[in-house]
Amino acid sequence: MQLSSAQMFHHRWCAALAAGDVAALRAMFHPDAVQVSTATGQVLTGVEQIAGTLEQLFAVAGPVATSGVESFVDLGDSFCVESVQSTAYAQVFGYDVFVMDGGLIRFHANGSIAPRSLSPLPQPTGPTQGQDVYQRYRSATNAQDPNALAGVYTTDVRFSNVGNVVYSRDQLVGAVHSFWASGMRSTLKTVSRFVEAPHALCLEATAGVGSRGGALDITYYEVWMLRQGQVSHLIRGLITPRPAELQQIIQKIAAANQRTVQDFAQATMLRSAMQVRW
Repeated sequence: MQLSSAQMFHHRWCAALAAGDVAALRAMFHPDAVQVSTATGQVLTGVEQIAGTLEQLFAVAGPVATSGVESFVDLGDSFCVESVQSTAYAQVFGYDVFVMDGGLIRFHANGSIAPRSLSPLPQPTGPTQGQDVYQRYRSATNAQDPNALAGVYTTDVRFSNVGNVVYSRDQLVGAVHSFWASGMRSTLKTVSRFVEAPHALCLEATAGVGSRGGALDITYYEVWMLRQGQVSHLIRGLITPRPAELQQIIQKIAAANQRTVQDFAQATMLRSAMQVRW
């Protein structure tokens, strides 16, 4: 089996974590790298600060073993992994998003899917670039305005929606417009995490997604990379329900809708037959 460069890099990353090898991990980061923990709100800037924090982690918790990789999404210059990571004290099913620069990690974000124990975040200060971009995105989405939405993204945006990847603004806006045209809606309910870093934004939120017939609450994570006030990368994954659970729910809804259509058709045919007899 041939592995992509992203998969090979991730194998080296996991091996270094399992060995508690700070030097090997340090060599994987760009000198100006940024690392964000969505769970704690911690933002580390520069390879020295990141390496120092890794050294403290291994001193307290020991090596970190990675197992049960459930999802791996490769966008070329970035990738997202959902996996189980364990130390001597805890086991977490979480997500890691890596954005690369010349074969080195330029940005790394991680967060927890399960368990969901979140530390309180400091009150945001603002206005900031990340808040401005997010508000423009929400306004365009609420208004269902494709032109305003296009202004949020760079022309070469890379977007992953639960593993479905598009590589341009036109494709992304077209897909969203088709979603709107189908009668589907996404209504933001809560934002539980909102962590800004240099040229990046990480958030976790819950939205009601569905049509007028009913909506399903979906909790998700997003990692945004920003370039000159626009989004160059948007990587989204599910926290709950998980993709397999969501697929089952969709199938049940589709089956229920199909039964409704069949019942309506049968009732209509019955009325027509009665009218003929009369």
